[in-house]
Amino acid sequence: MFELDETQRAIEQAVRSWCERNLAPAVPAMERGELLPYPLLRQMGKELGIAEALVRLAEHRLARLQALQGSALGGETQSGPGFGEDPMVTSILLKEISRISPGFGMALLATVGCGTAILSSTVASVIERYAVPVLSFDMIGAWALTEPGAGSDAFGSMRTTARLEGATLVLNGEKTFISNAPFADVFVIYARLETADGTRIIRPIVVERGTPGLDTGPPMRKMGMHDSPTGAVLLQDCRVPREHLIGNSEATQDRPAAAAVETLNLERAVMPAMCLGIIERCVEESVRYATTRVQFGRPIAEFQAVAFKLARMALSMENARNLVFKLAWAQRAGKLEAQLTSMAKLYCAEEAVRVALDAIQIHGGAGYMAELPLEKLMRDAKMFEIGGGTNEIQLQTIARSILAPRTA
Repeated sequence: MFELDETQRAIEQAVRSWCERNLAPAVPAMERGELLPYPLLRQMGKELGIAEALVRLAEHRLARLQALQGSALGGETQSGPGFGEDPMVTSILLKEISRISPGFGMALLATVGCGTAILSSTVASVIERYAVPVLSFDMIGAWALTEPGAGSDAFGSMRTTARLEGATLVLNGEKTFISNAPFADVFVIYARLETADGTRIIRPIVVERGTPGLDTGPPMRKMGMHDSPTGAVLLQDCRVPREHLIGNSEATQDRPAAAAVETLNLERAVMPAMCLGIIERCVEESVRYATTRVQFGRPIAEFQAVAFKLARMALSMENARNLVFKLAWAQRAGKLEAQLTSMAKLYCAEEAVRVALDAIQIHGGAGYMAELPLEKLMRDAKMFEIGGGTNEIQLQTIARSILAPRTA
């Protein structure tokens, strides 16, 4: 359970080699905003076979739709950011990317999250027109849930609305902090849809760039994740065909936005692997530096203060790695639960920040400089304590889970 098999190790090495050869040289330009991640994303998708694996998911979905003559598949659909049959491969891919550029990993994750969300549609033409090109990276996707007044309370405080006018949906509202938004070609927008009986339920809706009434803001300036463009999505009487609605518009119960919750849980299930990539890189760089940097006549690794710091960093790496393996096991076994994903995301996010800060401290002045990767990794790591659910939301989820049997 806690070791990669031969195939997984080969994938790990292939991805690491590709990232060191192609991604690492591009990071400085992406950090400065001189280069967008998307051409490199398309290159990676093609050369590592990621796009081919994702398109197979879409083909499977289309085949199922055809077999069932277009009827709804309920909860059977493939959804969330999974790249194939083995969830550990997804973790390996994102871990290796995040050793060099967690932001590039977020650009990838946002596109895949959009494409796989569209796979929940029961309209074959929508999947063919949008999901397939997004999953092949010919089009860039964005997954839009967060709003200026609806962050942690994304469902309860959502104000973006959709109303039916015959065969047309009319959207109004604003989304913010959306990965890929400034440059995305396809958006999955979550909105409150009023049903025939007056009930408002949250549903995802596919909107293509260029649709009248849809606009996006410029890339936002951020602390980190500079190589993952983030922005706002503005909707003003934006009209799309009713078939772009994902889910049943006649339902009277929302299960609060089950598709969004599922995608969030799966996002949280892969974020720990991205944090592990940060931790691994920081540990490796710190051990290398501490054993070669000489002060007061000996390597600084021989000083107890540094050695103990390295020991705790290694402990964090081992714990994070075990959680990533357990998440992959739970996904394969169909036992992925909110408590586990929240525990893993909380722990790995906190430790990624702490380990990155420790790595900078060990490197001293050199660690504070942008010439080394550590300051970028620290800035990028902080996002994982906020995005995909804050640390406080993860703690709340865990507490509710462990206390539910006692308070029911």
